[in-house]
Parts: sequence; structure tokens; C-alpha cells
Amino acid sequence: MKKKLWVIVLVLVIISTSCQVVTPTPDSEAELLKQQNQMLSDQLLEAQHQISDLESQVETLNAQIAALQPQPTPQPENPEFVASLAAEVLHVLRVKDYSALATYVHPLLGVRFSPYGFVDTTTDLLFTRGDVINFASNDTVYTWGTEAGSGFSIDRTVVDYWDRYVTPEDPSPAWEVLSDPTQKASNTIDNFAEVFPEAVYLEYYQPGTETYGHLDWNSLRLGFQRSSDGGLYLVAIIHDEWTP
Repeated sequence: MKKKLWVIVLVLVIISTSCQVVTPTPDSEAELLKQQNQMLSDQLLEAQHQISDLESQVETLNAQIAALQPQPTPQPENPEFVASLAAEVLHVLRVKDYSALATYVHPLLGVRFSPYGFVDTTTDLLFTRGDVINFASNDTVYTWGTEAGSGFSIDRTVVDYWDRYVTPEDPSPAWEVLSDPTQKASNTIDNFAEVFPEAVYLEYYQPGTETYGHLDWNSLRLGFQRSSDGGLYLVAIIHDEWTP
């Protein structure tokens, strides 16, 4: 009987012990909070990566949409303004005022000299503003290209080149604006638009003489292009003449 009583008491003790509420310790609470905080941090980081990926996709889509949009047609330059600017440059060229000429030269692109109507970017010379300022004191003999017909190199100083392929102070006959390109009777390929797609030009013309059946005509094309400052600057001085 006593043995049974002890067994019953033992069972009651075990049951009573198992039913007690375990109070969490401060350390266990802190660990739980740390785990929750880490989980939220991981979720936030993943969300940020997803946002970054979505923003990148949006930028790509916007670029694709922009590429599909028709590009605005550039507005043509005012012909009167171009003519006025070209007249100023022509005067400076005739009097060989190189310091003044430098102020008209494109600040980034410089100015390219071509001895013939076809602009050859492999041989035609390109000068910066700083180069042009020093033209008066520059005795360097440059190779400006190749003579049409003879095939000889055009080896001249700036001054020598000027009188032959730019303009003397008092050309005879005088320069006039070329309004009809067929007047030139030129067999030279015109690639101005290819070399200078963003530029405009005005061309001057000397009709030549009856003595040579007007085959001794000359033309001088002055090309201008906008710069980032909004100004229209000189980028090309192109001589042209009849070639065999």
C-alpha cells in the first residue's frame, strides 16, 4: 500500500513539474531579436537589389524608346547671318590678319584647309586657333596635299599656300557669292556634307577669264559649325579650281 502511495506521489510531482511555464531569460530574448533584425536586414537588402535592377531596366527601356523616336530636324542657319559672317572671314583672309582669323576658328574642331573641292581628311591639314595665331611667324614648309594633274606634293609655307590656294589681297576678278554651282564646271566630287555633317558653308567664286575660256575659275568655300557655346565658327577653308 505504501509502495502504491509513493508511486502516485511521484507521478503527481512529474506532472506538476512538466506543467510549469518556462520564463525566457534576457539572453534568449536578445538572441531572438538579433535573429529577427538580421532577417529584416536581409530582406531589405534583397529589396534594394530588386529596386536597383528595376531602375536599370527602366533606363534601358527609356533609351530604347528614345532611339525609336524620330529625331528633330536641325533648323537651318539663317542665310543672311552666314553670308555676313563669311564676308567678315573673307576680308580677314584677304588681308592676312591671322590673329583676327583665329577668333573665327572653331575652338574645339579647329579649321581644315583643302587645296581642292574634295576634302581629303588623310592629307588636308588641320590647324587649331593657337596654330593660326602664329601663322605670320611660321616658316614651316607643310605638305598640304597633292597637285591635281602633276601628282607633285604641295609643299609650301603658310604664306606661299595662301596666295595660291586661299586668296591674295586683291584678287582679279573679284570674289562673288556662288549662287549657281554649275558655274564652276567642276569634275571634283563634293563631299563636304560627308566630312562636315553638322556644318554649313558659303562659297565664293571667281569666274575666270575669256582668255582661258573661263577654265581658270577659282572658288573658295568657307564652312561653319556651331560650338557648345552656341557660336558659329569656321571649320573649313576649301579652295577649288578646274582640274584635268
